[in-house]
Amino acid sequence: MNWQDGDETARAPRTVGKGLRYFYRSMLLRCPTCGERPIFPPARKTRSLTDWFTPLDGCPQCGYPYEREAGYFLMAIWGVNYGLIGLGAMSLYFILRINTDWNPLWIFCGTVLPAPLASILFARHAKSMFLALDHFFDPHLRTQKRQKKSD
Repeated sequence: MNWQDGDETARAPRTVGKGLRYFYRSMLLRCPTCGERPIFPPARKTRSLTDWFTPLDGCPQCGYPYEREAGYFLMAIWGVNYGLIGLGAMSLYFILRINTDWNPLWIFCGTVLPAPLASILFARHAKSMFLALDHFFDPHLRTQKRQKKSD
């Protein structure tokens, strides 16, 4: 598969099936365009948090660039990652607080304290979901360079 095949997929009408395909690929941490190659280096090759958080430059299979510009993934970290983890932890805390007689300190320790670790573990998926969502609504298509005619 090459970039042009991915462009054809991106130019196809937005459908539920296409959205689900992109979401499925994002959960597998795969390229949203071709779905063949990973977005991040394998976990076993990760040596630091920088390696964990930083995606590859682009898909080696189809050439789709993962990061469009500096700061591209800020919304993925703040909106998707912190939002889902924070809201999930707080929601679980309040649900357990209201519906059980458990000690609030134990509920807090079991729901809110693990949130920072869960946030680190979920960061790759948040970036992958943001990339798929962005590609679904605003496909990053390769533009063909126009050649000047020489007279």
